[in-house]
Amino acid sequence: MAYVQESRPVHDVVVIGSGAAGGMAAWNLTRQGVNVLLLDAGTKFNRGGFWSHVKPWQYRERAARGQKPPQFYVDKKEQPYETDPKNPFDLIRVWGRGGKTNVWGRVSLRYSDVDFEGPAKDGWEIPWPIRYKDIAPYYDKVDQLIGVCGGDDDQDSLPGSKYHLPAAAPRCGERLMQKAAKSIGISIVAGRRAVLTKDHNGRAKCHFCGACGRGCDIGAFFNSSDYLLEPAYLTKRLQIIDNAVAARVLVDDKGLASGVQYFDRYTKQERVVYAKRVVVAASCIDSTRILLNSKSPRFPNGIGNSNDVIGRYLTEQVRFHMFGFVPELMGGKTQNDDGIGGEHIYMPRFNHRLPGKRDYLRGYGAQFWNTGAQPGLGFWAKMLPGFGVDLKRDIKKRFPALVAIHPYGEVLPRKENRVTVDGTANDQYGVPVARLSYNIGDNERKMLVDMYDTAESILKAAKAEILPFERGWIDTLGSAIHEHGTCRMGADPKRSAVNGFGQMHEVKNCFVVDGSIFTTASEKNPTLTILALAWRGTDYMAEQIKKGNI
Repeated sequence: MAYVQESRPVHDVVVIGSGAAGGMAAWNLTRQGVNVLLLDAGTKFNRGGFWSHVKPWQYRERAARGQKPPQFYVDKKEQPYETDPKNPFDLIRVWGRGGKTNVWGRVSLRYSDVDFEGPAKDGWEIPWPIRYKDIAPYYDKVDQLIGVCGGDDDQDSLPGSKYHLPAAAPRCGERLMQKAAKSIGISIVAGRRAVLTKDHNGRAKCHFCGACGRGCDIGAFFNSSDYLLEPAYLTKRLQIIDNAVAARVLVDDKGLASGVQYFDRYTKQERVVYAKRVVVAASCIDSTRILLNSKSPRFPNGIGNSNDVIGRYLTEQVRFHMFGFVPELMGGKTQNDDGIGGEHIYMPRFNHRLPGKRDYLRGYGAQFWNTGAQPGLGFWAKMLPGFGVDLKRDIKKRFPALVAIHPYGEVLPRKENRVTVDGTANDQYGVPVARLSYNIGDNERKMLVDMYDTAESILKAAKAEILPFERGWIDTLGSAIHEHGTCRMGADPKRSAVNGFGQMHEVKNCFVVDGSIFTTASEKNPTLTILALAWRGTDYMAEQIKKGNI
């Protein structure tokens, strides 16, 4: 392809992406004196236009008038991807300042050495090149910067933090779930969420409206735009190009990254920006697609991909849902259970402590959203028998008593689970789209048996009336929105794409800092670890810049 040649400055660093990883990279580099150009595939969302506090009847009225809330999610017709129709993968993307951090679940869990040492102990695939001691100082820094609420519990599978803000009080149903789990030897702890439960760093605390999924109009939960990009912009070292859909990383004759080709989202005009260094942070799948499409005579298989690792070892998590009604709360007075949108509790991984040998590797944890008197009762009300007055009475009786458990299990990295671009259709800009080939294996199916047993045991211990479920059913793959592994870090350049700082083994001035660099997926939500790794990686990058090494 012939690139449009433009006379443009050579920037210190170009960052692709404005979400957790890209925002952290821009914030950390600019505060260390580095000038950054950031490419954002969308534009800034108007926080004043969020429908955070629009009531259901107001929502219907506005919709009837033709109004719409902010459109956070990218329509798959605008930016398609390919997958096996018999084995679909649900890919969620947000183009716009802050990316998915505008609407994320805010669950902020630290990885532990149970995670980092897992591959080295069980021998499945390559080991992580880092340990908890390497990342712990960055977890501390992130907690202090963005404000993570949580308890003081500290376990081998879920490290605690002395910097946690006060935990949100458990709802009635959540307390009962804690009590039930404890009775069978399972620990359920305060959830760790990137939500301000008290004023923090000049930002107002959450007022518990519970509408976090519509975007927070007061900025009481972490989003990259408010917490990272705005402060970075104030340094006058950050420039942002909106509606810039990155396509390829360019390389020079020496095999070093030299810039980025992108397209205007709406005019489709091709442009090129030049840089001394490139940071790829477009989120796992899109970063991988960009790297694989960055072909050149030096890198015919994609930039930094001579070992054919990039695109392989895609991991996410396997998940299902189980619901019930606890008799202790049936017929009780309806409480205000809004709180933080989602759950206030979390079940850390515990299966590795149990006696005996398991027939599967790794482990699982669980979340508890939808527990308590929450909006959206339609999905369970339809499962109740009866009609008319009797049905309404039964729904009202059960409304305060709903409990839910949502286990997440780790999926092992396998080379056949991958992202490819060769032979795929082109998008509207003429760039090959991503094809996702992904499935779970026997290990996950065996783990699911244990996960279902645990979920059912907790609900039975709570004496819950369990709603009908199909044992073995799982969410559509990709639904957890925790993609990892396609540009994994490792000490062996033959089996990994980047080192422990996200620096490409083959292209020393190109860094990748999003979830694609994870060696394994764990059972945990990855965003806190993405932020910590991006901070650590760009600290190393800034140091290498100062030394003149890149």
